[in-house]
Amino acid sequence: MKLIVTGGAGFIGGHLVPVLLFRGHQVLVLDNLFSGRRQNVPEGAKFANLDLARADDSEIFDIVRGFHPDAVIHLAGVHYIPYCLEHPAETFLVNVRSTEILMRAMKGLSTRKLIAASTGDVYSLRDIAHSETETPEPSNSYGLSKFQAEEIIAGAASCNRNLSCIALRLFNVYGPRDSNPHVIPRAIEQLRSPDVPEIPMGRTETTRDFIHVDDVVRAISNALTHESGNYDVFNVGTGRATSIRDVLGFLRKAAGDQRPIVQDKSLLRSHDRLSLTSDISKITRVMNWRPTVRLEEGLTLLVQQAVLTPA
Repeated sequence: MKLIVTGGAGFIGGHLVPVLLFRGHQVLVLDNLFSGRRQNVPEGAKFANLDLARADDSEIFDIVRGFHPDAVIHLAGVHYIPYCLEHPAETFLVNVRSTEILMRAMKGLSTRKLIAASTGDVYSLRDIAHSETETPEPSNSYGLSKFQAEEIIAGAASCNRNLSCIALRLFNVYGPRDSNPHVIPRAIEQLRSPDVPEIPMGRTETTRDFIHVDDVVRAISNALTHESGNYDVFNVGTGRATSIRDVLGFLRKAAGDQRPIVQDKSLLRSHDRLSLTSDISKITRVMNWRPTVRLEEGLTLLVQQAVLTPA
């Protein structure tokens, strides 16, 4: 198949595109390299440095329609929540406008599939395992922008019976080459600084559903061949809540580091929800997908890779 991957030079895209090429697909990566890296795009994939949020409609239309994809995997967006809260206008411009222009660029083409990365942050702040049957109640600009993007996709799918769209609500994705300062890469960076007597962190009692990027790539691959009708939504997580404290414990154990964890008030974020966990029964039942990378194993491998990588 001919595939467009927006945001294909980013964290998830950098793991996905090599898999797609290995499976014999032709891939065009669209990325503005804001958080992505050109070196994440392997040889064999075409690349266009394109800002979907700000480029002229005609430029985007020419590129998308010139390639004429069989399917589009839409990963482009800003998603580091502290950045989104500080830059709400940019968040909506990037996450919403890029989705809207992409759907218009596909209009009239024979493209049959769109897979879009959404987020578990569309759900309410309730401390439950969130299911796709819930009515979204986003509590921040990032979650709201992604829910609006979902609505745009659902609307486009309802107007095109030949187009099958899937929104994957990703939970806390971790793995190698994460370019955003999330808690896991930040903690590993601290562990690589042996001269620091203590490891400062923010809230450690909060819980999250951490999913390895390799499992996310498998979920996207499954969605690519899944016949879901016009539009459907699936959670992509592990279904297990893990506290930040336990994550730090796994990392310290893997690094053999006995330094104490101390709470740094400057790292506390008032917008942090106490919990975010997925119910993955739907994707397991419908797409026969389930996570395979255990959290402790994934974190141990990350620490081992960090030790081998020059600081």
